[in-house]
Amino acid sequence: MLRWSAETTGRPIDVGAVAEPGIDPRVPGGRELVALARAAVTTAADGRALDRLADVLGEPAAVDAACVAAAFEGFNRIVDATGLPMTRARRAELAEVIEVLGLHRFPHA
Repeated sequence: MLRWSAETTGRPIDVGAVAEPGIDPRVPGGRELVALARAAVTTAADGRALDRLADVLGEPAAVDAACVAAAFEGFNRIVDATGLPMTRARRAELAEVIEVLGLHRFPHA
């Protein structure tokens, strides 16, 4: 969604920031959004990530971001539980993102 949104609006982003904390995602509150995403999916959660995001973007935006993170976590669980395959065509479309995020290193890739 972020990549599609960036392409549609002409805003440059760096999705590599998701995999590499030192990279600036180039969106308002980007570093804080990445920290929130990491907190949502890791055991080493940053308990202040949502507070810092609220400080930068405001509470309504922080709540929206937390809802999106929760929804995506749910989507991932559904995909994992059902074993939904990714087609070759979809892999080709996402080749750049897969490479930038290093997703090819996972056994299911």
